[in-house]
Amino acid sequence: MNRRECVKRAGVLSAAVILALYGSPSDAADPQPVAVLVTYHSASGNTEKMAQAVAEGAKAVSGTSVVLKRVGEVIGDDLLSSDAVIVGSPVYVGNMSGEVKTFLDNWGLKFRVPVPRP
Repeated sequence: MNRRECVKRAGVLSAAVILALYGSPSDAADPQPVAVLVTYHSASGNTEKMAQAVAEGAKAVSGTSVVLKRVGEVIGDDLLSSDAVIVGSPVYVGNMSGEVKTFLDNWGLKFRVPVPRP
């Protein structure tokens, strides 16, 4: 199995887990699609390819709608309308990229998304 197939299967698995947690859309009288946001930062293009494969895998699961965006293009409505968010980042010295860290730090401030407190 090549790397692309592996990542695609991971996307299918992620979407399947989300559906299992929220219940199968076919169980409801009026099934609602599970909205998945796949967002990423990519400098060389490798993380973008992986994010595309994850999005393809999630789309393969019936009852899902998938949005694929770079972290700089995500707006608050994207986050609020999503049931699941998958974030992809290159790794620099064992840490996420600065763009992804800024994106995650801004959830409560810029996007006005409630951040759970312990």
